[in-house]
Amino acid sequence: MMMMRSVFSLLVLLLSGHVVLGNKYDHDTGSNCKEKAEKEYCTKDPHTYFECPITCAEYKKPQHETWGAHEAKESPFYNYAFKDINGKTIRFDNYDGEIVIVALIPMYPGLAQFHYELLNHVLDVYKYVVDVIVLPMEGQDGIMIEPKAGSRVKILEGVADGSHRLPVYLTRLIQEGKFDPTVLNSFIISPSADHITMHIQPDMRTYRKFIDHNLKEMEE
Repeated sequence: MMMMRSVFSLLVLLLSGHVVLGNKYDHDTGSNCKEKAEKEYCTKDPHTYFECPITCAEYKKPQHETWGAHEAKESPFYNYAFKDINGKTIRFDNYDGEIVIVALIPMYPGLAQFHYELLNHVLDVYKYVVDVIVLPMEGQDGIMIEPKAGSRVKILEGVADGSHRLPVYLTRLIQEGKFDPTVLNSFIISPSADHITMHIQPDMRTYRKFIDHNLKEMEE
């Protein structure tokens, strides 16, 4: 079944095409982006992230870390149920054969809404082969993501239960210096669910690179 879904997804992708160039998410459109990033406007000014998405992402020194098959299965994304903001239960077992992005987005002006819209763009570019799940993280009081009508991005309720495996897992990563809750952290889960890559401050170029890598593996 997983093989059939993967083949179908690839056929749809090839027919629809997935390369979109010159989009506002691929480059900075504003001026003095480096200066604004150095002054931390990326997390203070609601407009800066939309004007300088590449510089804002790079300012936090993007990096990625990969877990192997065993560690992926031991992550909090498996064998645990989550609720979205509409009360629907989400289980990662249901996404076999799909590339899944789990984005932990801190609620800061501009940054939160920009990344939500960026992930919607990812879904527009990679139709039928990518699913996106967002977990809002603590940030500035009163900042919330404004959902788009018809969006396929699933927004989870905040995980407040301290016994849930996800906050325990993230707390350990914070203690080990591997997780900064004040910046965007995305986990890309492979279609075969045999590995996860963690990305700090990813931009559209990062998503494209690692999604294309997973698609290539699906073709082999």
